[in-house]
Amino acid sequence: MANLKNKMNKLLFLIFILSLSTLSFYSHAAPDCVNNGGIKHGTMDARGGTIELKGMIKKNQEIARFTFKRDGSDVAVADCPDGAEFYAYATYSEASGVMPTYYMDIDGRPAYYVVRNGHITGLDDYAYVLIENESGLSFRSQPGQEVPVNSPKLNTRDATVIIYSTKDNPKSQRFTTQYIGSILINRFNSGGGTTAVGFSYRLSVNIISAPTSCSAENTNLQMKLPAVPITAFSEMGFPDSSVYAEDNLIINCSGNVSAKIKLMANNTTSYESQESVIKPDSEGGRNAKGVGFIVTSPLSDNTRLVNNQFVKLADLSSGTTSVPLKTEYFRYGNEVQTGSINATANFVLEFN
Repeated sequence: MANLKNKMNKLLFLIFILSLSTLSFYSHAAPDCVNNGGIKHGTMDARGGTIELKGMIKKNQEIARFTFKRDGSDVAVADCPDGAEFYAYATYSEASGVMPTYYMDIDGRPAYYVVRNGHITGLDDYAYVLIENESGLSFRSQPGQEVPVNSPKLNTRDATVIIYSTKDNPKSQRFTTQYIGSILINRFNSGGGTTAVGFSYRLSVNIISAPTSCSAENTNLQMKLPAVPITAFSEMGFPDSSVYAEDNLIINCSGNVSAKIKLMANNTTSYESQESVIKPDSEGGRNAKGVGFIVTSPLSDNTRLVNNQFVKLADLSSGTTSVPLKTEYFRYGNEVQTGSINATANFVLEFN
């Protein structure tokens, strides 16, 4: 039995060696295009004009997209054999070797900051993705993206640039003939030479930041006060015991603003010469009588909301702020009756 076991081990070992010997490796290098003795370089321009942003701009939101127009006639820069490829680089300009700063992948494509002389411009508020239209492939930094020519000559190759914000509510920025990509017939080398054959892609656009704006995530507030005995309302005004309820507005702003609020209730009465007491939707019967509500803003020194009049709500900073509103009971009637109290009211927000 011991001898048989040894023979089986040797047989398995031989099979393993034979399996390894069947593995093969192949490599393939596509041929390069060759300058045809004519023009060596073409410039492609994307001129976006002025883009005025509006509303709340979010990080990685698409700002704009443009295609390119060749500066000059559509003359081929190279002859290309069957199977030839060229190399699509983000940001390369002639022999300068300016390389972009990678931001991140957006929708599966590499995005880069616009650079000038090796430095990020635009306070890094914007990044771009550059796509070669015929192949759908993205320009990229080292190594460049291999793109099939599929033609005997390398003529104008259009592309699409997509500009993204890299932060919420980006600042204004102007890009003037900024080089954002190049197509080369050979891989980039720092010495220049034949790498100058191809096309350069330039971007010109003036981006104006959006005016400060705000939006409320929630507008339906509910405030349920605890029950209090009728003896707490011994006189006009607030009850003897301090009880209140709060709910919060969640407000998003693209900058620093002052917020105002206007109460809009169907039935109010006066307190200290202001229509700030919200009366119940119905009184008597099973409902209480003579007691209503006053709403105040804790972030504005407990300023009372006034019907049909704007009062200060709060000073808001850029971003998201939780803004409380506080409700208290208030006796306004000469006669007070026990029961439930329900009231509804609307309000309008104003930002400046």
